[in-house]
This record gives sequence, structure tokens and C-alpha cells, in this order.
Amino acid sequence: MARKKKQLPPGVLITGVVLFLLIILTIFRLIKDTKTVSDETSANSTPLEEHIEASPSETPDGSEESNTDDTAVSENTILTPEEQLAAFLPDYESAPLLSTTSIRDLSLEIGASSDELRFNWLSPSASAGMIKWTNSSGEMQTFEARTSASATVSGYYVNKASVTGINASASYTYQVGNDDGWSPVYSYHAPTDNPDKLTFLVTADAQIGQSDMEDASVTAERWDSVLSRIISYVPDANFLFHLGDQVADFGSEEHYRLYLEHLPLYRIALAPVVGNHDVPNDYSLEENGHPGDQYFYEHFNVPNRSSLGQSQYDQDGDYYFIRNNVLFLVLNSNTSQGETVHEQFAAQVTAEHPDVRWKILVQHYSPYSAQDSHTNTKEYLARIAADNDIDLVLSAHDHIYSRAAFMNRDCESYNDYDYEPGSTVVNPEGTLYVTCGTSSGCLYHEPDPDIRVVFVEKEHFPVAMRFDITEQELHFQTYRVDNWTVCDEYTIRKD
Repeated sequence: MARKKKQLPPGVLITGVVLFLLIILTIFRLIKDTKTVSDETSANSTPLEEHIEASPSETPDGSEESNTDDTAVSENTILTPEEQLAAFLPDYESAPLLSTTSIRDLSLEIGASSDELRFNWLSPSASAGMIKWTNSSGEMQTFEARTSASATVSGYYVNKASVTGINASASYTYQVGNDDGWSPVYSYHAPTDNPDKLTFLVTADAQIGQSDMEDASVTAERWDSVLSRIISYVPDANFLFHLGDQVADFGSEEHYRLYLEHLPLYRIALAPVVGNHDVPNDYSLEENGHPGDQYFYEHFNVPNRSSLGQSQYDQDGDYYFIRNNVLFLVLNSNTSQGETVHEQFAAQVTAEHPDVRWKILVQHYSPYSAQDSHTNTKEYLARIAADNDIDLVLSAHDHIYSRAAFMNRDCESYNDYDYEPGSTVVNPEGTLYVTCGTSSGCLYHEPDPDIRVVFVEKEHFPVAMRFDITEQELHFQTYRVDNWTVCDEYTIRKD
């Protein structure tokens, strides 16, 4: 006899069907939500720098900056200082390294005009060097270098060349060398020709090789991280100042390689300044044991170089250049020829260019500092500034950032202006003095303020400065570079 199948109660059957349908519905919703999130993330992915939190004054004209970093995050993400710090990394991979070739110490310097870029490099070949310069259409030009045996690097030859006829906003690739050996191919994007605003960057005292503090390779890696960040975060910068003490030992080729051989420096023009560690004098010759020679000049190729203001052994004089409506006077404050040569140079150049709107004087030694001040420096700079209507003096050397008051020809401060960070001063009398701190974090000094110093950044971190100059305003921000926060800001306005 067949066994009769047991029937489930109706209520149990209905409950099972409902549970089954709920499970199917839940799975469907999860799949849909996952796809929606994926699609939104893909659509909203943009470069890392577009998510950096910027204060309204970070871009004074209110415009957005273009960037080239390929790292993608959510559109609404605001990077915290901690996240910025975690992303503060060197760049040794985005292009071939110079050290893979026989070419050494490649540097790109500011040109005498906006359509010129100057090059300097060392090669083991005695044959004349050249630059292969190729535009985005594949058309190549060659520019021949002046080649001479190096007096400071045994077995190498110094090559100096200039590329001219560069078009604003155009993209190029280039190689330097000759048939005995070429550098890798590097990219250069010319600055935008913006007559209404000039943007540039300022760094100081990389001083690679400050061995009392840390190994040179550690400093060099931090210097690379600083360069990578500022060039990436301020892509519209026209050029980069370095206010002296490129190296710790003027005669160390290792220090120069660790200072120069960084990929970001192959993408922007450098305006180097002579520091006390960059050139020999009687004291450093005995201290370092190197012969006196042209160490600084063999590594850099600056425009409009004067025969005045030369160092005792290194024949690098003062120089100048003009961008937009700004005249930059760059002094060799380590000259052995006396302060009157700088006064003569400044008077001559400013007389030749009477129509510029702004005048900025740059040298290594700081006249009004949060460290030891240089009495003779402040006196001759006060005379130069007053006699030539200098708006701003930029300096370094102190390894601590500070901003002094507006000063007159007698080294007296104007005390009635607002000197708080973020302030704007209209048609001020006198000259403003700013001392940039170390941009590599190689060494920090503790402040011992001059009474004329109105702001000091006492914390220890690498700094860099961004300047935006228009017809009416000279605006600058000083950044703590490792987490990209503004630690000082100031504006001079001319009606």
C-alpha cells in the first residue's frame, strides 16, 4: 500500500514563498546600489589636486587651477593635513632619471626674455654639446652649446646653451648631449602668456649635504618631495627661485647631483641665487679643502650677468630679468668687491627700465631676520631699496621664515600698517622684507627676533612661497609644504 505524502500547512507554505521573494528583492537592490556607486565614482573621479581645500585667497582671481596628477578620489573629498602629509612623496618614476646616462647636473635657468630658456649640464665628452628641441608637431630644432673643460669636476665638460623662440603655453620635448651620449627625453610646457598676472614660486636653503643633521640622501629625498608638490600644485608658475645655499659644500659634486637631479626641475625654469655655502672664500677653502674656482657658475647659466658683484673665487656676478611688469634684481651677497658694486648695479638696471610696475630685489643674506642680522647688509639694502623704489626684498640664510615691517632708508620701520597675516596694505611707504625658511628641512634655527620682525613661523617644517602679481597687487602665500597649509599671507596694493 502506497504511503501518503505529508502536506505542509498553508501558513508555512505562504511564509516560505514570502521569504524567498524578499531574499531575491534584497539581492537585486544590492546589485543595483553597487552599480550606481561604481558609476558615480567613475564619473566623478578627478585629479588629486582638484580636491585640495583652498582658501579664497589661494587663487586670488577666483580661477581654478589645472593639474596633471592622475590619482583619483571622490569629487567631494577634502584632503586633510594628515592626508596631504601622507601624500608628500618624491617622484623618481614618472620619467627616466638623468643618472641612467653619462650626462650630469642638468639645470634649466630663467631666460633674459619670456621666450628664452637657458640650459647647463656636464658631459664627459669634449665635443660640442647641443639641445634637441621638438615641438608638439614633431618639428625639431637644434641649439649648440658653448663647451669648455670643467675646472671643478675632473674629466667633465661644462655645456651652456639657450633655446629661443619658445611659444607661450606650448608643449615641447628635449634632449641634451651629443653623439657621445644623450640625456633622456624630457617634457617642457611653456608658461601661459598672461599679461594680467605673473605667478612664481620661491624656495631657499635646500643646502643638500648638511651632514651634521642627517644623511644627504635623506635631505635630497625630502627636497624632491617639496619640488614634486609645488610644481604639481602650482602648474601655472612661470619660474622657481631658490634663494641660495643650494649645497652644503661648494666643492662637493655629490651635493650638486643630489640638489639638481630631480624630475620636477626639468619642467620649470630655475632662478638660482648665490649663497654662502655655494662659493669659496678664505674660510671655506681651509674648512672644506677644495681649490678656489667657479663652482656655482659651472652649474648654472643665468641671464644678464654683471661683471660687478663677483665672489672672491667664483666669478658669478649680479644678474636681472623682467617678467610681465616686474623687474627682478638678483644680488650676489657673498661678493668680495664691496657693497658699492651692488648699489651701482641696481641704479644702472633700474635706470634702464623705468617703466616697470614692481621691483623685487633678491639676495641670500637676510637684513632683518629672526636670527642673526647682518648690519652691513641691512644698511646697503636700505639705500638700494629707497633710492630705486624697491617694493620687496626677498632673502634667506636663516632657516626660519619671517616677515619684517616696511623699512625706510635709515633702517627705521613704519609701524602704522596692519602686519597681521592675510592683511592688505595700500600704497605703503618703504620696502617690505621677507626671509624664506628652509625648503628641504635640512636645518632649522630657533628665532631670536629683530624688533623690526613682525611675523615669525616658529614651527619646524619645509616652506615654499607662491607669488601672484598683477598691475594692482603683489600677493604672496607661504606654505608649509608637507601638508600644504598656509602659514603666512600678505598683499601690497598700488592704486
